Amino acid sequence: MNDRLKSAVRLLLLVLLVGCQRHAVKPAATERQAAAPPAKEAFETVLWDGKTLRGPLVLGPDGKGSVGADRLTKADISLIRRPSEAAETSGVADFSKLPPGFAPLSDGEIAQYRQRAETAASIYKGSDSVLCLDKGENLMDPDGSKIYRYHALFAILKESGRSVADVSVYFQEGRDRARIFFIRTIFASGQSQFAGAETFTVSVPSQQAQFVDTRGRILAGKAPCVTVGCLVEYAYEQEEYNPEVKEFFFPGYIFQSNKPVLDSVVDCFVPTGTPLNFATPHMSASAAKPSRVDREAFDGYRWEMHDVPPVVSEPFMPAESDILPRMEASLFFDWKKLMAVTGKFQKERIEATPEVKSLAEEITAGKTTDDEKVAAIYAWIQKNINYLSIKASLSSSWSGHPASETLKNGYGDCTDVAVLFASLCRAVGVDAYPAIVKTNDHGTMLTDIPVPDANHAITLVYPDGRPRFLDATASDYRYPYFREDDHGIKAIIHLKEEIMDVPLPGPEDNMRDSRQEITLAPDGAAKITEVNTYTGPYEANVRGYWRYVPPELRGQVMAQYLQRRVPGAMLENFDLGDLENLDKQLQMKIDYRLPNLATRLKDLYIFSLPNFAQEFPEATLDERAFDVVLPTTACYETSVKVLLPDGYEFAGAPEPLSLRGKHLYFEGAISFSGGGKPAFEVKQVFKRLTNRIPVAEYPEYRKECAKIAAWTDLKIVLKSAPQTVSPEAEQ
Repeated sequence: MNDRLKSAVRLLLLVLLVGCQRHAVKPAATERQAAAPPAKEAFETVLWDGKTLRGPLVLGPDGKGSVGADRLTKADISLIRRPSEAAETSGVADFSKLPPGFAPLSDGEIAQYRQRAETAASIYKGSDSVLCLDKGENLMDPDGSKIYRYHALFAILKESGRSVADVSVYFQEGRDRARIFFIRTIFASGQSQFAGAETFTVSVPSQQAQFVDTRGRILAGKAPCVTVGCLVEYAYEQEEYNPEVKEFFFPGYIFQSNKPVLDSVVDCFVPTGTPLNFATPHMSASAAKPSRVDREAFDGYRWEMHDVPPVVSEPFMPAESDILPRMEASLFFDWKKLMAVTGKFQKERIEATPEVKSLAEEITAGKTTDDEKVAAIYAWIQKNINYLSIKASLSSSWSGHPASETLKNGYGDCTDVAVLFASLCRAVGVDAYPAIVKTNDHGTMLTDIPVPDANHAITLVYPDGRPRFLDATASDYRYPYFREDDHGIKAIIHLKEEIMDVPLPGPEDNMRDSRQEITLAPDGAAKITEVNTYTGPYEANVRGYWRYVPPELRGQVMAQYLQRRVPGAMLENFDLGDLENLDKQLQMKIDYRLPNLATRLKDLYIFSLPNFAQEFPEATLDERAFDVVLPTTACYETSVKVLLPDGYEFAGAPEPLSLRGKHLYFEGAISFSGGGKPAFEVKQVFKRLTNRIPVAEYPEYRKECAKIAAWTDLKIVLKSAPQTVSPEAEQ
């Protein structure tokens, strides 16, 4: 669908890896187009009598219309075109010359779609719009140039649905060109109003702080006067006329949306006799098989789905690519042939120049083992290479800039960092390779056929010959831990011509170990000491957060956090240790007081343990349509020693809870210390063993979550200890 990830002429990792975001194909124009000023006229309507009218064109269903104050009928019109200036930025409007299937729909077709949209709206009452027509076309010419066309018709049901009126097409100067064929609003009366040429603009995409797109431009337009009850129709074309690699043709399409879709169709055309490889994840057997739509000099393939219901979102559901029906295609049938292209780029860029070798030796001076050397390089890159993406070509996007260039610049994006990391490791004798991946928050990489389904790059290193994946694009990870969105995914190692699994780390590799001591006072107040140590992403997230809080404000921020966690908390001491030292495990120590931890009821003394309860937001639904997907595994070990106030004793303890599930592990128990001041200790060990819970296993998982949540939210009850009276006192 056009409003999600759906362009089919993907320039692959050029768009894919720029900014380390999920690939999305963005549409096209030339330098001449970008430079052209917007036209002042809307349309040139040429009549059969030779007269040319300039201005917004309005046509009604009865064939009557107007251009400004001039009245006309459809029969009067010989040609509708954009003025010469507008043609440079927004394409043609000579509807008679548009490609088949991309001219405005007829009045009869519009009437049928309006009726079908009303039926869909009555069924799916929460939808703000209906995507009536969702038509794409991908075409590869024999010379390697590619064309993508798109035609859409929306029915607007609610105010929020008016956003579909905004049409934008991305292109790269010097490589692509783009044309918006037309944009029009069709009112409930049947009248149509086309967007005027003066509304079409070419602009530079917003340049975020960490991403610079040197060639990118956006051609944009807007449907006029859109209100609830209107239809919006538009069509555009993107042409890649100057491809870097002619064989790269990777059309893709998604056939479902968060709104009802009436007709979703995509055609793929390749030169006659050219084999097309394709995969159709999550499509039914009938829809997965394409029909043939051959045209002169081309072999054509068509996939289509009709009356597709909207996707209803759930918390912690899989990424769209893991659930929505889609088509992916490629001219490659052998992964090694595709890998060879990127491998060639990477091999050139990974070379360890004298500057790289000198730095690697300096970073690892005094280190004797491979693990020590890799850890030192890992920390150095995180501290010294800033994240900044500047891309202008396919090769730099796929394989990064040369390691020496990234080193000189002091910045780079994921591909640059992966290349530099591998180069530095190789310079000190540790084998290493850049790895192309798709982060787990964007779904599972498609490897059934050779297509570039990726959005990120990390590094595969071999300390002492053992494979280990690392991601130096972060800035807070202690070796050997790496980003959680890289966990449990697939990686393409182009230089090795292999597809490997990035392991899902064990729970202990994403852990918080909390040791607490609570000293209770008879009046219900408490003094608390909390010492937390961390590993993996948990450690990196804590470190990263506090690094960006100015040192002079950290105490204030922690005091506010404690107030939110336990109202009334008063911070006395807060120590974070050395946040900049990636060689040492992070430890946090907090001392604080609570004026009213416990509630006293006659001879009872009741309280809960702060920061002890486990919560499971992923298990709130009674039933699920989709799997639960979480970033990674986790482990929380918490031990709380409670020193009782004078004159009180423990009134009772919940039974220990021991749970050994497929997805969860839990041990919870209370023990009592003998001798000295009365005390008890509450311990829990919680482990999330997996990061995906299938729908069929969700009911049992939810029951286990409820048991753990109830036990960790335990209420501690003390009671006044009986007083011992001596015989003398009784007399």
